[in-house]
Amino acid sequence: MPSSLRTADDGSTPGQAMPAFWSRSADEVLTALGSSTGGLTTQQADAALEGQTSRRSEATREASSWHLLLRQFVSPIELILVAATVLSGILGDWTDAGIILVILVLSGVLGFVQERNAGKAMKALLSSVEVTAQVLRDGERVAVAMDEVVPGDVAVLSAGDLVPGDCLVLTSRELVVDESALTGETFPVEKRPGIIPAAAAIAERANEVFLGTHVSSGTATVVVVHTGAHTEIAAVSARLRSPAPRTGFERGMTAFGLLLGRVMLVFAGVILLLNIALDRSVLDSVLFALALAVGVTPQLLPAIVSISLAQGARAMARQRVIVRRLDVIEDFGAMRILCSDKTGTMTQGRIELGAALTHDGADSATVAELAALNAGLQQGWKNPIDEAIIRAHAPGADAEALDELPYDFRRKRLSVLVRRGGAAEPVVVTKGALADVLAVCTEARTSTGTVPLDEAAGQIQQTFATLSAGGFRVLGVAMRPLRVDQLQLDDEAHMTFMGLLTFADPVKPDAARTVADLVDVGVSVRMVTGDNRLVAAHVAAAVGLDISRVWTGADIDDLDDAALAAALRGVEVFSEMNPLQKERVVHAFRAAGEVVGYLGDGINDAPSLHAADVGISVDTAVPVAKQSAAIVLLDKDLGVLLHGVRQGRQTFANTMKYIFMTTSANFGNVLSMAFAAVTLPFLPLLAGQILLVNLLTDLPAATIATDRVDAEQLRRPREWNTRLIGRYMLVFGSLSTVFDLTTFAVLRLGFDAGATEFRSAWFVGSVLTEVGVLFVLRTRHPFFRSRPSGWLVLASVVVAAVAVAMPYSDAAGALGLERIPAGLLAVVVLITVGYLAATELMKRFFWRTR
Repeated sequence: MPSSLRTADDGSTPGQAMPAFWSRSADEVLTALGSSTGGLTTQQADAALEGQTSRRSEATREASSWHLLLRQFVSPIELILVAATVLSGILGDWTDAGIILVILVLSGVLGFVQERNAGKAMKALLSSVEVTAQVLRDGERVAVAMDEVVPGDVAVLSAGDLVPGDCLVLTSRELVVDESALTGETFPVEKRPGIIPAAAAIAERANEVFLGTHVSSGTATVVVVHTGAHTEIAAVSARLRSPAPRTGFERGMTAFGLLLGRVMLVFAGVILLLNIALDRSVLDSVLFALALAVGVTPQLLPAIVSISLAQGARAMARQRVIVRRLDVIEDFGAMRILCSDKTGTMTQGRIELGAALTHDGADSATVAELAALNAGLQQGWKNPIDEAIIRAHAPGADAEALDELPYDFRRKRLSVLVRRGGAAEPVVVTKGALADVLAVCTEARTSTGTVPLDEAAGQIQQTFATLSAGGFRVLGVAMRPLRVDQLQLDDEAHMTFMGLLTFADPVKPDAARTVADLVDVGVSVRMVTGDNRLVAAHVAAAVGLDISRVWTGADIDDLDDAALAAALRGVEVFSEMNPLQKERVVHAFRAAGEVVGYLGDGINDAPSLHAADVGISVDTAVPVAKQSAAIVLLDKDLGVLLHGVRQGRQTFANTMKYIFMTTSANFGNVLSMAFAAVTLPFLPLLAGQILLVNLLTDLPAATIATDRVDAEQLRRPREWNTRLIGRYMLVFGSLSTVFDLTTFAVLRLGFDAGATEFRSAWFVGSVLTEVGVLFVLRTRHPFFRSRPSGWLVLASVVVAAVAVAMPYSDAAGALGLERIPAGLLAVVVLITVGYLAATELMKRFFWRTR
């Protein structure tokens, strides 16, 4: 095996580290790679592939799984539970430690499984179509999978092929490559063999083709020099390996966790000091304070969030939306700004020929016929414009192509030498960018004959301006009789300008309605496109966007980041944008406090997808764009997004129901127990009983993901409001404490309850009040006007029955409980009903004054 293909310790090959190979001769590069113009042998290729990818891909998969698992345990909520588990174990309370640990592990594993399954679904989608490359192995042309191409392979490229790596061009015939996926440039570039200076930028390397690009026309043989991490496209992708910006939901969870942490520390410290001051057992006091602190924490929040997100992901999958990162679903619902290209979302993504016109705007069958000959008889890759012409006007059956000059983006023209019918003299038919077609013309055809081009130039430019303002892309058509068999570049001269072709990507019939629907639910759509401002403004106006301010990339460059964030709120159309400018727009909206979604499908969109709160791509996107996106659409349609937004809001609303209800109830119970701990001669509940109450009352909440959501909660974006959570916790927790203290008074003064009877009655009362208040606080309407889900009702009934039965069960002694007299149980139930009625009244006042 040649030394250049031996595997290095890191799994790479020396060939992959070849710097500035575009500045070296083809023979030198082939020699360095241990290859030849006939390609590699199968043995060489297999050895290189094994050393280059196998071990690295295994390590990547293992690291990825562990990283995903560990990520489930790093929020403040999980960290509080971890600390509580460790402290309980240190103090010898293994029962409490076990309960907390089980809750923690179950919630973390559930989140891991759900997110990993979503990733597997996405991976299956990405691998559903295998892409191959044509390479020379043992001197024979064979098809191999793109990820099996290795440095030293000689690949054969033709129109429509994907480039399998960063390659040096060995031979070419009119090779034109579309590099828009890498550079964002609209027009392809011509490639040919040669030597380029080592310092040349990517756009100047005419002898190199890049991974992630494709052949527009022509053929070539190339030698693959770099694959994988050493390619230019990987350099762009490397930016995406930096930590993604924290989503709004993650920021909210962190703030909420910090709030609970502060409350927990205050309660634990005060209660511990008071109990020690009362000469109670230090161990019991520590365990009681710890149980109170954990009692404030909604232990099942991670599991509830995971269940809600998984439920949302399944619902979105039914709408043909794949969620790659579950935690982004709720940000999807909170999204206020959606940045989107126009092609395929606002428009149909299908170019159509609008008209074939004379230079003064009259319909012309001759121009249409010439355009059909040019588009239909050329042998290169037929781009969407050619296909649009052919759909409208097929070339005549009696016409044949003798030769052609393929399109390149220096000339911006395509010329075909055509013989029609029995005509003795062939004609050259040229179409292309209007300015470049006019550059090779000396005269123009009119209805009465031909005139010098200078006489028609003013009319041509006026017609062009009018059509462009109407949103059309405009090309020119010219012809020239020419008695030759082969075309040379010099033959594109002294031509007659025949007329104009107009093209449009029609706006989707429902695009305006969908944009309006998004606006109605609080999502402002912003067009961010590379197209010129006239076309962008035309499409934007058709879908109902404000075009009073249409910004270009130059306008973006004129402002620094702070000025941009302050100035762009009123701009709905951004045109002529490059990838960096698109990314700056996303950052600016986020800096202005908006939750931003970005819809894109090219490598040039990847940085913006990564920067957005919600990166959205489509299944036809380049792989690096899909990898950057958190959500992938199987249909490139804004209407699908609207369903996703609503599902995100439903998921967020149900999550917040749990947080509001559990924190307020837990806060009230903890406040009550803190008061009781310093006024009663015994602890109101033992540490294990406190945790059991929390566990039982969390079980109905685990079904909250299935709950119905009131319609008004889906109408506007919803975001975390830690201050509102704190106020809610204080108001409704205090109300709960009032009724708890009433219960204490009844138990001690009315029934003279001892420690075990007191704990048994209050254990039952705590569970009943927390389960019952779920149905009151889950809606802002009167509870009887908002129907809960069947699973929530069933779980609540079961938990309430279990709680009432526990003091009468065989396990009562182990739990520190005893039978409750029927009269006392009836009083507990009456107090619960009174508490629910008072909460209903307080709820109406709270939301009315918010």
